[in-house]
Amino acid sequence: MEATPAHYLQFHQRRYQFLLDILHRVEKSQRPFGRLLDVGLSHQTLLFQEAFPQATVDTLGYFDHRFTGQLRGRHIHFDLNHAADSASWPPIVPYDIVVMAEVLEHLYTAPTQVLACAASWLRPGGTLIVQTPNPISLGKRVGLLFGHSPFEIIREDPTNPGHFCEYTATDLREIARRAHLEVTGLWLRNYFGPRAPLYDLACLLLPGQLHDGITVTLRKPHLT
Repeated sequence: MEATPAHYLQFHQRRYQFLLDILHRVEKSQRPFGRLLDVGLSHQTLLFQEAFPQATVDTLGYFDHRFTGQLRGRHIHFDLNHAADSASWPPIVPYDIVVMAEVLEHLYTAPTQVLACAASWLRPGGTLIVQTPNPISLGKRVGLLFGHSPFEIIREDPTNPGHFCEYTATDLREIARRAHLEVTGLWLRNYFGPRAPLYDLACLLLPGQLHDGITVTLRKPHLT
């Protein structure tokens, strides 16, 4: 069953805050950015517009009509599952930052090709921010012990199919290397839903990368 917008916002509130914190960190480490591309139009797009009023905030992917009239930037319609065909990539003026928050796991195309496509929309030295769930989290491991699959059945709606594949932190480092992107930061955090101090402590103390979410920052190399 899909969440209502109110429940979705509540469930992702802490993730949005963490994402904004990462954006501010990237801004300070590089320079004030003027152009941001949000791959996967959603509620965070409005937060980006509010947090960075001087920046151009454009979106790419399927258009979500819930946000009609609320966007000040351009929307580029493109199915990221076509990233395998570089000839189909839309020509885009490069951005300082590209954000792919909770998008990669919804695609059936090879993630190396998806990240290479996203990197083509970055200026040299620009940053790609990826957020994605952790398939080896503590909660999923416990669920497996009780015979529960951590993955839902693929949905019939092609614009919202659910998760095809989830990637570990180790996977993401390897995918970035193959896409010729430099990992500049990687965080594992429990930022889905309400705080659970005992769960957070268990994820911190037990061996393994057990947190529910992964955020990674990737830099596009400068031209040589």
